[in-house]
Amino acid sequence: MDRSFINRLKQDRYFDHLSTDSFQYTNSLYHRLMVQSDRWRFGDLYGLCYLPQYRFELEPYKKYFKSDTTKVTGRDLYLIGDSYLADKQMDGAFKGFDRVIFLDDRFPFGPLVLDRSRQSYLVLEFAERNLNEYDFDKTTETKCLPPELQTGQNLDLLHKPSGTVQALSFWQRFCNIFFNKDISRNLETLLFENTIFTPSKELKAELNYKLIGSLPKEVVISTDQRRLLMNATVDMTNQLSSFRKFDNMELTVLNKNLNNAAKYYRSIGFKKIFLSVIPNPVSIYEDKRMQYNHLLERLEKTTTLPVISVFDDFKKTKQNLFYRSDTHWNPDGFDKWINAVNHKKLY
Repeated sequence: MDRSFINRLKQDRYFDHLSTDSFQYTNSLYHRLMVQSDRWRFGDLYGLCYLPQYRFELEPYKKYFKSDTTKVTGRDLYLIGDSYLADKQMDGAFKGFDRVIFLDDRFPFGPLVLDRSRQSYLVLEFAERNLNEYDFDKTTETKCLPPELQTGQNLDLLHKPSGTVQALSFWQRFCNIFFNKDISRNLETLLFENTIFTPSKELKAELNYKLIGSLPKEVVISTDQRRLLMNATVDMTNQLSSFRKFDNMELTVLNKNLNNAAKYYRSIGFKKIFLSVIPNPVSIYEDKRMQYNHLLERLEKTTTLPVISVFDDFKKTKQNLFYRSDTHWNPDGFDKWINAVNHKKLY
């Protein structure tokens, strides 16, 4: 019933396999009873289907720590991105910057107030699938006008709700707890998201797939049978698909949105704004499955923003750059992107 506990539990289960916490924590009663789950340990796509042949342990990402001997430059690098960059240690990843500030565009943030005594640079990072729906005016970032940033006026009001909030009655609080619409889902998480149920889940999943070809709607298997893929990036009827028709009019609108974003970020003090798009795994490994719309390549050729591109490098690389049972890149893909950013002249 307690939302904060459930959220903490999900967070621990999601990142526990990548954790370097102490032995004492990993052997605590809480950890042994509550955190032992395979839901995320072998990838988010595996956790949706539980097919045993795709149970690949996820390798941890390299942590880029800042060196104490690094010369002070007076420059800050901001990264506005998604889950590809979330929860990564990048303080010392990029040459020539004192600080790296990551802002997760999946959640509300802002307004950004830059330190005017320092030089600030920005990289807008997108997973290719997220470009399809990008609308700068509809992002969850709180934005404000340059005069407000210069004077500090009204910045505190942007986070304050207008009007008064009416206190809930005892009966309303009681109903919110005991008739919570999330209770069934939370109970399932608490009772069945445990490693002891993994063998039975895998057996059921394998039987369903071998007998009737059944898979969860969120998952598809690659044509070479070597990896799981996010169905939304394959299904031609889905907005996020690499194979749906993406006409030139949509490309023009997308470029307009990116230009509007760049104009705003320049107005609040960023010296340079860069664009970097991470390909969908299907765009690298499954582009012959159907007719690929080449959105990423077309955008990089038409955008007015300086581009940090990894598409060609990813296509040419023989080593695997994406987890085989997850929707994200693996440590090798992440490191390649870090190298690509460092090879771009950002300042």
